[in-house]
Amino acid sequence: MIFAILLRNGGSEVINKKLKSALFLAAYSCVSTAAEVNDEPANNNTKAADSNTTIQLDEIEIKAKRSRIITPLPGVPIDKATATTNIQSATAKEIEETKALNITEFMNGNMQSVTINDYAGNPFQQDLNFRGFTASPAIGTPQGISVYMDGVRINEAFGEVVNWDLIPMNAISSLNLIPGSNPLFGLNTIGGALAIRTKDGFSDNFLRTQYLTGSWGRDQFQLSNGFNNGRFGLFTAYNHFKEDGWRDNSPSNVRQLFNKATLRFDKAELNLTLLNVDTSLVGNGMIPFEMAAQDRSQVFTSPDAVKNSLEHYNLSGSWYVTDNITLSGMAYKRKVDQAAIGADVYDAYRAMISAWGDDVNGDGVVDAGKINGIFNYSNLNQSSDGFTLQAAFDFGKHQLVTGVSLDQNEVSFQQSQRLGQISDSDHSTTIVTDPVFGNFGFFPAYMTILRNDLDGSSKTKSSFVFDTWSPTDNLHISLGARLNLSNVKNTLISDTGKEFYNFTNNDLTPARQKCLVPGDVSPTRGRFACSKGDYDYRSFNPSAGVTWEIKENLATYANVSRGARTPTVIELGCANDPTKSNAPGSTNYQFGCSIPTSLSSDPYLKQIRSTAYETGLRGENGPWDWNVGYFRTEITDDILFVPLGRKNRGVFNNFGRTMREGLEFGLKGDFDKDKFSLNYTFMAATFESSSRIINDANSTNAQTVAGNGAQAFVDVKSGDDIPGMPNHIIQANWSHRFTDKFNATLSMVMHSSAFVRGNENNEHQPRAAIGTERYNYIGDGSTSGYAVFNLRANYRFRPGVNGFLKLDNIFDREYATAGALGRNPFNAAGNFQTNTNAWNNTTFIGPGAPRALWIGLSLDWDWKNKAFKD
Repeated sequence: MIFAILLRNGGSEVINKKLKSALFLAAYSCVSTAAEVNDEPANNNTKAADSNTTIQLDEIEIKAKRSRIITPLPGVPIDKATATTNIQSATAKEIEETKALNITEFMNGNMQSVTINDYAGNPFQQDLNFRGFTASPAIGTPQGISVYMDGVRINEAFGEVVNWDLIPMNAISSLNLIPGSNPLFGLNTIGGALAIRTKDGFSDNFLRTQYLTGSWGRDQFQLSNGFNNGRFGLFTAYNHFKEDGWRDNSPSNVRQLFNKATLRFDKAELNLTLLNVDTSLVGNGMIPFEMAAQDRSQVFTSPDAVKNSLEHYNLSGSWYVTDNITLSGMAYKRKVDQAAIGADVYDAYRAMISAWGDDVNGDGVVDAGKINGIFNYSNLNQSSDGFTLQAAFDFGKHQLVTGVSLDQNEVSFQQSQRLGQISDSDHSTTIVTDPVFGNFGFFPAYMTILRNDLDGSSKTKSSFVFDTWSPTDNLHISLGARLNLSNVKNTLISDTGKEFYNFTNNDLTPARQKCLVPGDVSPTRGRFACSKGDYDYRSFNPSAGVTWEIKENLATYANVSRGARTPTVIELGCANDPTKSNAPGSTNYQFGCSIPTSLSSDPYLKQIRSTAYETGLRGENGPWDWNVGYFRTEITDDILFVPLGRKNRGVFNNFGRTMREGLEFGLKGDFDKDKFSLNYTFMAATFESSSRIINDANSTNAQTVAGNGAQAFVDVKSGDDIPGMPNHIIQANWSHRFTDKFNATLSMVMHSSAFVRGNENNEHQPRAAIGTERYNYIGDGSTSGYAVFNLRANYRFRPGVNGFLKLDNIFDREYATAGALGRNPFNAAGNFQTNTNAWNNTTFIGPGAPRALWIGLSLDWDWKNKAFKD
């Protein structure tokens, strides 16, 4: 008797009981029949003969949908084979085998069309790119991917950022990467959605512990434990990570604690999740390529540190009304507090020396000339809460999901600055201690000054419906839609961007610490520009797709979908002001924002609209699974952070049209003692309309012809590549099992070259200063292509006891994953140049990590069998 039983998660207990009862009754019937036959008199020849007759039973085959749930909440198990896009999935086991530190590392090495950019210089602060769209922890990065954990959208309210350090890897049960704008997922799903599901005491009934140590002083301890008694389950995961970092002054410390309690009833399930995280990350950012050529472990300036604290609570439940109807609900509350400090070169150093002089008190000792840095301090408090209600129906030919959701966020942000001194020895920045500046009234040199105070909120109400209709066994049609109603409010108190060297006693008198009234020119006029914004956005996002299973193990699919993203609080707070002139020769400057530090008034930004197209083939040939597909996403009113030529400074602006288009191919299979996978993507991420941006570090800027007093406009044309996005992406993995106890995996990640931020017109070239220009231009405005090889090895001492090795960048390849145009005031020896005419406009790069080796030990205990078990 063959039973092909594929049960859906969560509601399987009822079905299990029915199946067990059926199996028990069938077995009992067979035994009873045999017993009754054997009890007949021995002289009953006919019945005796019958008792030896073989009874041929009909073959029973019980089927259910494969458990590949990709809805925000548990419900109808959507079979991945019927999906109308190229959904990529990974299980906890697949993730654990890679020994990946975080989600970005795992996806960069294993998922099609995925790359990373390391602008921050910390493994937990990398940009994750998928098909040219980004999920990033960095304010100022255009966000295009929504990330869900157990139905809770974890893109933070302030800038839609995703903090990868707040996601515990040893609590992940599965992840699914869904391309396009699936209506089941909310705002910001313009490039795709990443749906993460966590473990519970039923799905992970194990005690697991792992310790890793090695290069850069890295130590990581992980512990997880899950158990259940059939009704109640509890799962706990703890992770502690710390390291010194491979670059100067770059330590990190991460503590994560995850708990999930599960209560199961005959027809229902209830889950309560608690996640608490505290992290301290130092990412000292990019360095000029000429500094990297001497020593890649150097930093441009330091410190650049951020501390995150998370409290996350999620209560979810499902009621399996019948085998075909599931009602689900979820309510959550999430609070993130962030404190950051960033040290940079003081861009206005030359003007400060002109105003203050090298020697403030005339004693012949240089004092003001040593003030060459600036501290940016910020405090950010974010709170989010909301709920989702979902109903899922399985009507045989129709799998229908419908629901409503409410998400609301509140943000409070304060930013202040203070001048500092950068050390020539290690480029660390310290506060100014010389009392002379206080004596002469140069306040920014010895006190912290408030620059911005922002309070904001957003609320989004949504309703969604999605239906997969299978008119025949091999044809599946998907139709869906989502309606979003959003409101974003801002209250901003911001100074006018007055440079510190221009501050006087009058600027900081108590009478001036108020909002400026238009037309007031009195000595007690307000120091701050105050504004309020209240914006409503509405979007209706439909989706349609079809999958045709041409024959067994071969299917074709196609999909088209619409998506939207509303501007965030920070984007509206630092929006480009269209009233400022962008005519050639204009000197009507915008101060811009030093992300995430200073803000401006609140000009309106349009919401982003996307249209995604996708088609492809997927199939199986023997041990091989493969897919090939084409994708294209057209964006209108994309919100981009446009640099203004100084480090991290710029404005958010709507950009007319952009596009991401490409081909992707995947192949994986098992044969004998080997496993192999290969992914290839060709992608073009381009601007599709003309625009004018500002960046005086780009060698094509208009100051060359309009004069040094004019703004440094750079013209971007249709067809120019979007920075940071390589055209070619290759990932390959080969695993070999040498013995039953020893196996190893060799992996490769290859990316082609890409333009850097600031080179949006793709025309920057190194050259000497011309005419009235002050600085030379060095560096070609791009990062080179590279291939990095990594090795993983595992030895099983006994079942459940494993030693492992992780060797990254085997050949110690020097490469860069990110870059930007900027200005370098340091000479070849790393010393600050007080002669600003010796500074250079250069290409900054985010250097990739060198070769590193870690070893570790893991233990797995199976509570069910009370034994160590792999």
